[in-house]
Amino acid sequence: MFEKIISNPICWCILLLALFVYQLIFHDLLHLKQYQAQRKGYWQEVSSILTAALPLLGLLGTIVGLLDTFKVMALGHNELMSDAIGDALLTTQLGLVCAIPAWLMQAYLAYSQRNPKLHTLSKQLG
Repeated sequence: MFEKIISNPICWCILLLALFVYQLIFHDLLHLKQYQAQRKGYWQEVSSILTAALPLLGLLGTIVGLLDTFKVMALGHNELMSDAIGDALLTTQLGLVCAIPAWLMQAYLAYSQRNPKLHTLSKQLG
């Protein structure tokens, strides 16, 4: 499975974009943990937009993989068809696996921003 991810350029795009998004989110989480003001505005919006792009990149990879599947079908190699479909669905899975935890962490950050009592409770517990 790792060979398929390494050889697929769309998987590389998903992984690199996910690394950038998680770096932004973890930076916000560290600031939240240190009871400092979070970055507001531009970078939070950018990380939200880029997180939404992860499953869309996975969908793009699925479309490209299905086109390859149709090419295999046209050549008459039916035994390779299931492998080609598996390759197509791998990018969708990777996009969702990278996006869902990021959405959850962003929801936590938004919740903690709306509820300042969470900061005072964290200070009391810490």
